[in-house]
Amino acid sequence: MKPSVVLFDAGGTLFTERLSRDEVYARELRALGVALPLDEVAQLRAAVHDELPEEFEGCVRYSDGWFREFTRRLLTRIGSAADPEQVRARLAQHFLHAASYVVHPDAPPALDALRARGLRLAVVSNWSDRLPVLLAGLGLAPRFDTVVVSALVGTAKPDPAIFAEALRRLDVPAAAALHVGDHPRNDFAGARSAGLAALLLDRAGAHAQDVAPGDRIRSLTELPGRMDAG
Repeated sequence: MKPSVVLFDAGGTLFTERLSRDEVYARELRALGVALPLDEVAQLRAAVHDELPEEFEGCVRYSDGWFREFTRRLLTRIGSAADPEQVRARLAQHFLHAASYVVHPDAPPALDALRARGLRLAVVSNWSDRLPVLLAGLGLAPRFDTVVVSALVGTAKPDPAIFAEALRRLDVPAAAALHVGDHPRNDFAGARSAGLAALLLDRAGAHAQDVAPGDRIRSLTELPGRMDAG
């Protein structure tokens, strides 16, 4: 069945951060009087992220509750007595503002071309509940029929349930949907496990060993041609 809807990951696929996540955390730690090399910040942040389950005490990853625990553990690791809630709130404000991100140049023309072909579009993302506001601030929101966010639906990619929620909202079977994202496990494997077709967006060519050549694209501008050929 030729896809009638296309689902997209958000961060890394449609837009990216102006500062890396580690640079943002390093800046926040410096404000607390903790100056660490960027590579050490990256190691600490990754270690806490990996040790904290995708669901913590009923809070799915990237929800406020999960983020609050993440911040508490990170501050504990570095020995800071700062208030975790205040730090979390400052970080959340940074990640809320559209000015903290830049839209990938290939995203708007690709989305517009797909909509011109009559396809419906949606976002399926592991993100906080602020993603719809962020998409609006970036000028992307009007292009999507629905936005499915892990923090709001209580499940995160690669769990098939989050893809099933998008299909339910769009009222289409899995066979009628294509998912596009930049993460081999969360996006490509997750969508496939939910019964959807999937393409891995690999702008840098870093995942040649992860998926077959026909399942990878280097730019979102390849999508309209794929739809026409499909």
